[in-house]
Amino acid sequence: MTNVKINITKRVLLVALTFFICNFSYAQLYNKEVIAKINIEKNSEFFTFHASAENLMAYGYSLRYELMSFKTDANNNTSKNTQGNRFVLKPHEKLILSSISLNRNEEGKIILVMVIYDQDDKPISQDRVVLNYKGDQLEVEVLKKAEPKQIAISDQAKPQDGFVISGLVIENTITKAGRDFYRYFYSDYRNKQIKTSKNILIEEVLAGFGIRSSKISVKVDNQLVWQFFAQPKQDFLKKMSDLAMSRTISKLQQIDKQKNNFIHY
Repeated sequence: MTNVKINITKRVLLVALTFFICNFSYAQLYNKEVIAKINIEKNSEFFTFHASAENLMAYGYSLRYELMSFKTDANNNTSKNTQGNRFVLKPHEKLILSSISLNRNEEGKIILVMVIYDQDDKPISQDRVVLNYKGDQLEVEVLKKAEPKQIAISDQAKPQDGFVISGLVIENTITKAGRDFYRYFYSDYRNKQIKTSKNILIEEVLAGFGIRSSKISVKVDNQLVWQFFAQPKQDFLKKMSDLAMSRTISKLQQIDKQKNNFIHY
């Protein structure tokens, strides 16, 4: 368990958050295996937040979680507190991993973020809660999906709360060739430091020509950008990964351009 508390200006914190968070805005929509959830318990004086993880599958996971709180005061100074640890989630198990209590009379703005990472330290699920001081006490803010600033794509307007969250590269493969393709693609994705609000899905299905025949598709925001019949040769999979990445970047730029045109007009 670690506890880190620092005081920095809001601008510096935003840069740190943009660099650190590489996951998604509403985890329940994106991950159908492990769900991160911050549950809220209220009484007359306190909010208590319980960070939980739920396994929807019939097999276990070795995971790591982080629960972060960011408090901004009236002078725009922000403090950060982080706690986390590794844990094992059994089949169909739901665990409360950590709890935080806050006084409802506490002034300022508070953002709570829970992130769950797999055994390779890739983010797989996330939840977020925002609290604003209204009137004479904190109130939970109803969140709308934030559109983050993108790196390697053109600039976007920042969310009002300044908290930038990005999409995931989601794997749904069934063969070694599919897993190897995902590994090539995801490595390239990270090396290029691509961050976008759109999810990228790598999916593999049986092709219907036999047990050993499968088809791999790459989708951006649920739109197909690349598809091919799998082969076990590594040079072939690397070539397919390069082509899929090129199509993916092109699609992200197209989506970004359409969005900017819509905003402009």
